[in-house]
Amino acid sequence: MKKTLCLVSTFIIAIGTLLSTPVYANPLAEAVAECRQQQNALKRLVCYDEITLSATTTSEMPASASSNAVQAHSQAPVRPAPVSNNPAMAKTAPTTSEFGLEHKKPADKNADEMIMTVSKISFSPRKELIIEFDNGQVWRQSGTDYYKIAVGEKHYVKRGLFNSFSLGNDENNRTVKVRRVD
Repeated sequence: MKKTLCLVSTFIIAIGTLLSTPVYANPLAEAVAECRQQQNALKRLVCYDEITLSATTTSEMPASASSNAVQAHSQAPVRPAPVSNNPAMAKTAPTTSEFGLEHKKPADKNADEMIMTVSKISFSPRKELIIEFDNGQVWRQSGTDYYKIAVGEKHYVKRGLFNSFSLGNDENNRTVKVRRVD
C-alpha cells in the first residue's frame, strides 16, 4: 500500500510539474536558440545582430511589437556589402615584372603565383641555383637543397608567408625556397 501511494504521489508531482510550466517562453531566449542553430557563420552573425537591434528598440516599442521584431529575425535577408564606384578605391592587377619585389615597394594586392618558362640556369659559388626566366626575372635559391630543373621547363613561383617564395613544378612534389635577385 505504501509503495503504490508513493508511486502515485510521485506520478502526480511529475504531471503537476509538467503542467505548471508556462506555455509562453521568453522570445529573446528562443531567438538566441534559433541563431545558435544556424550553421552559416555570416547568417548566424546577422541573426545575432538583428536580436541586439530588436532588443535595443524594445524599450521604445510596445510589448506586442517587440515580440514581432524578435521573431522576424529569421526571415530577414542577408544584405551584401555596399560596393564603391570610386575609381581610386579600385584595385589594379599587379604587373608580372614587379612579382617578388613588392616588399621593396608598397602595393595593394599582388598575384599569389606566377608560371614561367626557364631560359637560363647557373649556380652560385655556394651551389645555389640562379634561374633566369623567359620574362627576364632572375630568382636565386635560398639554401643548398637539390632541385631538378632544366631549360625550357615550366615552373611556378608561389608566394609564402612573410615575403617568402617557393619554386616548384607540377610534375614533381618538391619545392625550394627562392628570392628575387633583380
